[in-house]
Amino acid sequence: MRFIVATNLRDFSQGRLIFQPTGKGITGIGWQNRWDRQARLTFCNPPYLRWAKRSAQDLLGYTLAELFGPDAWARARDAFAQAFNGQVADYERLLTHLHPPRWGRVQVFPERTAQGEIVAVYTIAFDIHNDVVLAEALRRSNWMLEQHMRNAPWGVVETDGDLRVTRWSPAAEALLGYSSEQSLGLACLDRGVSLDELAGWQGVLQSIRAGELQSTVVQRPHQRPDGQNIWTEWTLSALRDPAGSMVSLLCFVRDVSDQVRRQARLLREAEYDALTGVLSRRAIMQRLDAALERRQPGELLAVCFVDLDGFKPVNDRLGHNEGDRLLKHVAQALAASVRGDDVVGRLGGDEFVVVGLLRSERDAERLAEKLVHAVRKASENTHAQVLVTASVGVAMVPQHASNNFDLLQRADDAMYVAKRGGKNRWAICQNPEPQATPLLVTPAWE
Repeated sequence: MRFIVATNLRDFSQGRLIFQPTGKGITGIGWQNRWDRQARLTFCNPPYLRWAKRSAQDLLGYTLAELFGPDAWARARDAFAQAFNGQVADYERLLTHLHPPRWGRVQVFPERTAQGEIVAVYTIAFDIHNDVVLAEALRRSNWMLEQHMRNAPWGVVETDGDLRVTRWSPAAEALLGYSSEQSLGLACLDRGVSLDELAGWQGVLQSIRAGELQSTVVQRPHQRPDGQNIWTEWTLSALRDPAGSMVSLLCFVRDVSDQVRRQARLLREAEYDALTGVLSRRAIMQRLDAALERRQPGELLAVCFVDLDGFKPVNDRLGHNEGDRLLKHVAQALAASVRGDDVVGRLGGDEFVVVGLLRSERDAERLAEKLVHAVRKASENTHAQVLVTASVGVAMVPQHASNNFDLLQRADDAMYVAKRGGKNRWAICQNPEPQATPLLVTPAWE
């Protein structure tokens, strides 16, 4: 067996190049070796010897396993076998004999005789250390991102540009009730959306897809496949290519049912009087403003100011608990006396307000009459020993005022006229002037 140290990779008998390295964009380390069928080193070029800092006699004739260890041979074995079968192959390994070690790609080429017989293989090493380090950094970064996505308490859903699901995290499975197998590859972001919410939800998705929105937050109800209804909050963010087309939509989903219920409770507490259950002072003023805005030509907006007569003796003689019970019954009676579109509110103490859109002044008179009667009946049914009645003042738009403040003031003025006239009756303001004397009406049952 002949062992050679050469300065090139040419067939020594015919002077021709045996192989052409095929590494693309990779810097060659410059180590070029020849191995026989027993994987013994039979040729190495000077750069290899300079790196090894050993003589050829110390290297030639030894197998790859003997030179670099069994792990190196385990990585090379398959590539050597392919080369001895006539194929060009390659493998990667950490070149631990470098200081510091670096990753290299080793390409293996068959050497053929003139008759085509493969008698040996050549290897050439390329430095790919930077590529491996960058690839490992990218792999680790992707792994960390994937773990964050999987472990996030919020559900993570990702789609492609056509809104087909490409990611459906375990938290999304637990929250929305659908498995990843039931979701991946499907355009299914509208599952669990009620018919009432569907058009709005699809409109948001299409606006993001079309580029009209880049990101948004949407709260909507969701029905799980087991029938459970929850409130969800979706934080949506689009990723676009340089042309502006959406290539990915990332969604973070969380359960906000407790938050929505809490907000609804707080809203109800702010909107409704805690004792009586009718609208609060703030809410009744808002409803009055809204009624002023939606009033159509020819409609009358009536405000009935209701003040209880003789309520203080109830508290003094029967106690505040009984007074509160009477206020509840009065509020219920007032609410039962009005039409579905009319609203009842408590201003505070024993003062109530009723707001309604009516067709005529006669309708306002009928409404006031019903309110006076309702309070008297509620009192008789609650505390027969102490009679409580109501003085009701009525003012209307456009006859008596044009804004909510003046309207309430005119109704309050009319209420005092009813009270001075003997109580248990109603009065209608006659004109917008505060000093004008309202029309006083005595109830029919007196």
